Amino acid sequence: MFYKSELDKDFIRDDYRELVEPCVVFLGGDMEKKLKLRPPGAMHQARWMAKAIYSLKICLLQSQLKMTAQDKKALQDVCLFIVTLYVKPWLKCTVATKAPNQDLCFLKMLKEYEKVDATISKASISKFSHHLWYLSEEAVILSLFDDDVCNQTKIKMIANLNRNKSSDFGKRYETSKEELTQKLFDKTLDDFVSEKSKQFFSRLQINDSFLGEDVVNDTAERAVKLMQDFNGLITAEEEQKQFLLRCVQEHRNLYPDCKKSTLKTSYPG
Repeated sequence: MFYKSELDKDFIRDDYRELVEPCVVFLGGDMEKKLKLRPPGAMHQARWMAKAIYSLKICLLQSQLKMTAQDKKALQDVCLFIVTLYVKPWLKCTVATKAPNQDLCFLKMLKEYEKVDATISKASISKFSHHLWYLSEEAVILSLFDDDVCNQTKIKMIANLNRNKSSDFGKRYETSKEELTQKLFDKTLDDFVSEKSKQFFSRLQINDSFLGEDVVNDTAERAVKLMQDFNGLITAEEEQKQFLLRCVQEHRNLYPDCKKSTLKTSYPG
């Protein structure tokens, strides 16, 4: 579960943890009831995340509050949006290289959210459309250094660096929000790249000769080759292959590395 794994990490500030903990409780993941709701803190524009935190807390404590059915429904809708859609990209927004891909994916998710709640989807798209500066010809190049972007997309991005035609999207978006969203909905990262994107390297005085090298995921290709060689080597029966793979997975869990301390802990004898 994403939120539980986040709790094992170090947070920039305590209010980040205070946001994640009620998300776990809201989704029913705190079965042992170890997480506690903290007392309210400051509530002002400089700490806008408090709105999400307190919305979740009020929703979790609504049985102790006097609220109308309409208010409860509205609050639950907001909390559902916060937990299922908003918090995850917010926690990952600190890395600039991931920003273009994350912003585009998030915008598409907001559009898809129309199927759940059209009102929230429209309102959130309206706000987020003012924060799309990473989806520009220069800034989108940061995605070349994003591990979450597939190699095929990166190859297309590099190929588009030589096209003279500028992308349809510049630093500012002059179209209406509805037209803008519809245009971006079907776009991929390479659609934003043009010859102007090379300015990113010149501005930062980065040698772009590496763009001529082939994009290869050595680790993934070796893993595929290893599995292809291994498949059918011991048994040809599909059921036995599945049992064998489970044994390999269990062995990796028991022995994540070859350190003596790990081997002694996992196998005392």
